[in-house]
Amino acid sequence: MIQQKTIETIAREHLQGTALTLVEVTVSEENDIEVIITREGGGVSIDDCVALSRHIESKLDRDKEDFSLMVGSAGI
Repeated sequence: MIQQKTIETIAREHLQGTALTLVEVTVSEENDIEVIITREGGGVSIDDCVALSRHIESKLDRDKEDFSLMVGSAGI
């Protein structure tokens, strides 16, 4: 099982130095990963979500563990 702390670390690495903030990470026993981000003042774009999703996927190995990943904005 993929650890929540691992995903939090990967996400924070990507978000560092941006206006985006990590709100929540959940990982189910089936490796369904959900990452929620926000931007101060609102305005998280789909491109923000896609970029973070790609970053997280690049750090994980699907050959070792299969997973699903959803990155979204708080409040949506």
